[in-house]
Amino acid sequence: MANTSLYAVYRRTARAGAKQQIVRKTSDIDVERARVDFSYFCDVVGEKPPANHMHLWHENLCTGDDSECLIGIAGPNVDILAPRGSAKSTVLGLFTAWSIGVHAMNKKPLKILYISYTVDVARPKSAAIKRIIEENKHYKEIFPMVKIAKGINSNEYWSIDWKFAGIRSTGEEEFSVCCAGLKGAVTSKRSHLCIIDDAIKSADDIKNKDIRAAMEDNWNSVIVPTMFEGARAICLGTRFRHDDIHNTTFIPANDWVQIVQSAITIDENGDDKSYWPEMWSLEYLQDRKRQAPISFSFQYQNQIIQTSELSVSPELLIKSKIPTEFDTLGVGVDLSAGVRERNDYSVFVLGGRVGDKIYIIDTKRLRLMGNLEKLEAMMEMMYEWGIVYKEGEKYFPTGSNVDIWSEAVAYQASLEADFKRICLGEHGLYNMIWHPVKGFRGDKLARFRGIMGLFEQRKIFFNKYRKFQALHDEIINFGVSSHDDCVDAMVWLCNGLMTRGKLELEY
Repeated sequence: MANTSLYAVYRRTARAGAKQQIVRKTSDIDVERARVDFSYFCDVVGEKPPANHMHLWHENLCTGDDSECLIGIAGPNVDILAPRGSAKSTVLGLFTAWSIGVHAMNKKPLKILYISYTVDVARPKSAAIKRIIEENKHYKEIFPMVKIAKGINSNEYWSIDWKFAGIRSTGEEEFSVCCAGLKGAVTSKRSHLCIIDDAIKSADDIKNKDIRAAMEDNWNSVIVPTMFEGARAICLGTRFRHDDIHNTTFIPANDWVQIVQSAITIDENGDDKSYWPEMWSLEYLQDRKRQAPISFSFQYQNQIIQTSELSVSPELLIKSKIPTEFDTLGVGVDLSAGVRERNDYSVFVLGGRVGDKIYIIDTKRLRLMGNLEKLEAMMEMMYEWGIVYKEGEKYFPTGSNVDIWSEAVAYQASLEADFKRICLGEHGLYNMIWHPVKGFRGDKLARFRGIMGLFEQRKIFFNKYRKFQALHDEIINFGVSSHDDCVDAMVWLCNGLMTRGKLELEY
């Protein structure tokens, strides 16, 4: 009788527990896809799809290639320079967790050396990766064979459970992530994957030559020799100086692939646009640039500014109203070299001189290959400023003369011949006077030095009602920017305007 009552209690307890039991719904994520598609993994585990600028990162992180110790992520060392606030550390953390899962699924160890400027900087990043593995329910579904080992789980040094994942250990040290600092003493742990996140943290610290030398020595003498054959280094960072580690060590000359992204780019129409408008508006980025143009060039544009004799301070780029009358008007021309030079621009810079001051009135920067298109663009600019007028398809001269200066090289000489045939012959624009620049000794650097004094003496002014973004960027970053077409055109213009004498009457 007692036993019957006892069983009844058990049944009631079991039924009450069954009523409270919540049946877990099956996840609708595609587990197999998440194991091979890192972008999808980011969407699921990171809970948001990757932004457009991140796709290039993914292509270089997940190569699909194998090596002696890496599965699907082997390849050359890669240095990805991205703007501040581009979610570099977030993506790198997800990539690290995903890579650990992929290798555990294939029963292969993955030892990661996670390097930042100092260990203190690397430690919280390591903790964030560990939290993904320990707490994210989708990660556990995708990689159920991965769990953190007991006793080896500090934020600075931790491991997944190799035995639980089925990874063989032959007496070697078992760890998954070991943090290190590139600035100070670096651990000599052997690694399959070396991840460098925020190798440079402070502009003030990196000014110290001894610190820069110590970072380079730590990398070359301590870290590289401990990497296994087939290992790989991945760096996400931001520039701080022209001689930082991204410009001395992690460079193509040392067999690194370097990818450079800028916060403000130029669209097909020549207008500025934000690289990530969903997060950072163009207005915000432009305001940041206005407040601190030099640090913005380094940390957001990843463009090097030489703080040397080539520097032209942004403060010397003066915007102003332009006069209505000039002593002389001119156009500086720099042309794309030919069909093969598809990255070159054809640039026309219109300016005028009043006394010893030069006013940059307007500029056109276009990708045009044919001479007819270039001449049409130049005449259209003249028409916009009343130097010629237009009826239908035909242009007519006015009383305003304009001098045109262009370097007398082969492909620009061909434009001069077409100018005489079309502008002079067909349209009769004899107020446009072509001057081929011949016999100039010196390279681009020498030419640019020749007009730097005009900036320093505040003799050059830019039309406040026109955009000169590309021209300004090339002036500030001269010698290191990817283009110098606008500067070349402006050099021809300034040299031409300053050599034109005052108007004198002949009796």
